[in-house]
Amino acid sequence: MKKLYILIALTSLFFVQSCDKFLDLKPENIQVVSTVEDYRDLLASYMRLLKTVDGSQKPVLGGYFLYPQFNVGSIFAYRSGELTINKNSSSYYDASLGEYKQSAVNLMSWMGNADGCWTRYYSFLGPINMIISGIMTAEGDDERLRDYVKGEALVWRAYSYFKLLQYFSPYKQNEYGVPVYLKPYEDPGNAMPKRETQTNVYKQILTDCQEALDLMERTPSTTWNCAYEPRFLHGMLASIYCYKAMSAVAKENDWQNAINHADKAMTGRTFVRDQATYDAIFDSPALQAFTNDEFYLRMVDGFNGQIANFSSTYYQTYSTSQANPGPEPEFYILYKDDDVRKNTFFRTKTDGTLVYDKYNLSAGPYAAWGLANGGIVMLFRAAETQLIKAEALYRLGKMTEAKEALNEFKQGRYLDIEGSYTESDLLNEILKERKLEFYHEQDIWWLDMKRTGTRMERVINGTLYVLEPDDYRYCFPIPQNEMKVNKNMVQNPGWEEISL
Repeated sequence: MKKLYILIALTSLFFVQSCDKFLDLKPENIQVVSTVEDYRDLLASYMRLLKTVDGSQKPVLGGYFLYPQFNVGSIFAYRSGELTINKNSSSYYDASLGEYKQSAVNLMSWMGNADGCWTRYYSFLGPINMIISGIMTAEGDDERLRDYVKGEALVWRAYSYFKLLQYFSPYKQNEYGVPVYLKPYEDPGNAMPKRETQTNVYKQILTDCQEALDLMERTPSTTWNCAYEPRFLHGMLASIYCYKAMSAVAKENDWQNAINHADKAMTGRTFVRDQATYDAIFDSPALQAFTNDEFYLRMVDGFNGQIANFSSTYYQTYSTSQANPGPEPEFYILYKDDDVRKNTFFRTKTDGTLVYDKYNLSAGPYAAWGLANGGIVMLFRAAETQLIKAEALYRLGKMTEAKEALNEFKQGRYLDIEGSYTESDLLNEILKERKLEFYHEQDIWWLDMKRTGTRMERVINGTLYVLEPDDYRYCFPIPQNEMKVNKNMVQNPGWEEISL
């Protein structure tokens, strides 16, 4: 077999407990990829630093490899309203004029790009495609490892295309999907792929997911604790079908598929209401030797010497920071006093001011220096899965079952379940719980707004700005660099004449 000589200018970070069981890598500048073990090492090389619970670090292959764009909280928080601009920030507010600067206006009026997400995902997909293409003919007799490596890579390829669709495709226009490429070696650097239809992108996503599930059934995981986990993948599939179910490519069975995968993802899982246990789920500064039914995959910021070095997941802001340090009053009052989340997400300072502190960053070792940023990423955690099930049942007209599913979730959050109901109908109650649960958690608020057609108004410097349902600003523009080099690329409608 032809050996591949890969210059590893790769590697980044990705770690969850027990991942070190399959990683025993030596730093190298050149990696010869020919065996199953070589492909295992290459897959593992998207972890730049493995960190143990005592903070020690183990270097892996090479320099820098672009992992998926997990730390997207700061990109979406101003768009969704989870963050608001701080008038004490001289960078964003002109106190002498009494108005926001243009940079703040852009943030609050839903303008801006996400070029880094586009670059990051497609850069990640290159080596992932190489692994998927090469692993099945690689030398070696360890067939379990072969399935592990391919299955893990398939999950991340499906995940990457799903996020690209969510960020860069209009929700109601099938013709504007994203480019899909599956072969790593054809004309590198000169490819000019066209946009696929969203139908075709979803077809590839679901094909990859099914192949990964087949591998997991044939070769169950005994050592891995990353994405090679059926309940994690079923949680992802529940999210995929939920997002797809009201899009331009919706199918009649999408909501039922969401329920089916949610049930499989929730197998053996229970919600906890114990305050200390719930606090621990979001405790970024704590040393991480912690598992819980409420998450499948948990990546903790490495800024405080822990697991993964992505510091912009979340910001604990201060009096002169870009964002207001406290929650908006109309949002805070939505949390009832018997809601376990209220004590976890918010903190009252000694001067009586209220701040959000969901990830307990105020307890970090550098908080006193104003460096309290970081957080935790938990993809497709059980709370999302259960609320997807409740919504899907509602959308199918199964009201009694939908309320039962919602109450099962509420048992892990409230003492008085019936007293927690405040919305006029069940769907709004389900969506309210999603909003309360996923405050400052990645892209969930924004994508809920996009798929449900939320209308939002903001008055900025005396001017009314309106975000309409299916507004072009609900998806990001294709990066200008991509438009320049790829003559086959078509810009998203609405962004054609806008330069950012």
